[in-house]
Amino acid sequence: MADTSREFDQWNGICCCHPPAPCVPMGGWIITGSADTIAQGQKQARLVDMTVGYCGHTGQIVSASSGVDCNSRGKVRVGDQVTGCNIGNVITGLPNYQTCETSTVTITSEPFIIHTVAKGTPVTYTEVDGGNVDDEPDIDGGLNIYPPVVGRAPTPAEIQRSADIDVSPTTIHASDSSAITVTTPPVSCLLAPEPAPDSFQLSTNVQLGDLSSNTLISKKSVVAQAGFTYQEIVCNLQGLAENILEPLIAQYGNIQVITSGFRTGSGSSQHERGQACDIQYLNFSNQQVFEVSQFIKDNLNYDQLILEYGGNKPWIHVSFNRAGNRDSSVSNKFGTRVSAGNYQWRDLLYMT
Repeated sequence: MADTSREFDQWNGICCCHPPAPCVPMGGWIITGSADTIAQGQKQARLVDMTVGYCGHTGQIVSASSGVDCNSRGKVRVGDQVTGCNIGNVITGLPNYQTCETSTVTITSEPFIIHTVAKGTPVTYTEVDGGNVDDEPDIDGGLNIYPPVVGRAPTPAEIQRSADIDVSPTTIHASDSSAITVTTPPVSCLLAPEPAPDSFQLSTNVQLGDLSSNTLISKKSVVAQAGFTYQEIVCNLQGLAENILEPLIAQYGNIQVITSGFRTGSGSSQHERGQACDIQYLNFSNQQVFEVSQFIKDNLNYDQLILEYGGNKPWIHVSFNRAGNRDSSVSNKFGTRVSAGNYQWRDLLYMT
């Protein structure tokens, strides 16, 4: 048996209509379905029905049941394939409204983005690496899967899929629990045009696009939201660039990958306020990434620091709040995301 899918159920994969990037990670919804076959209030999806990505580009469902039809077209099931600008699989459906034939397509942790960064280094991300687009403890759904679960409880299928691809590591070494005395350097806000180009210089080495539309995964242009004006969010990103990224560049050279910076949303995440970013040094060993996080903890005026595991490539989530960084004594000032949804505070853990 396989869960059948309907209009507004989700697909996940990539979108390949974003030049000059070859493809970008993407998810979205099924947007067409049967006019006369309704499953719990939503139209039944069928072979060649359409999908749309969060980006607005479209695709078409190209596999479906060969034995159960709707309007002379096969019913779509969880796992069926999408192609076009959208390329991926249908990932949600109705558990108590099933076809009698299981999809021959298996959802696996196949690469969903292959990207070439500076110096020609190829970067391949799989679904398990999607955790770094939902990586703050107050909003983390406890899953490794992509797209992240936000604003609702995960389904049993999502929980099982996350467990299947979990790569929880082994603790090798823990840091001491000290942190530098908190100070929050003032930020003299730049006046940015609205909208500012990606080339707008936030600091000596960091441009606006580096923390917004040109990040590897989130790729969101700055907009006013969550009670913050456009200028306030740009200034928040400026503070992050000046106080976190510039010292890291001075110490370690250019940051190879910023996977996520500004994101759109309600403001529950520091990313959505322009106060946080996720960085990766893909040519560093796990021990070297651990040492970078130690350097931040011991030397920089940060708001929150999390060394994050749960994917194939550890990343560092770091924030700066120009309105006032949290005090060193706060329990969640720094810590380690041991695996999806599992945080150990007041310790940075070196893992393999």
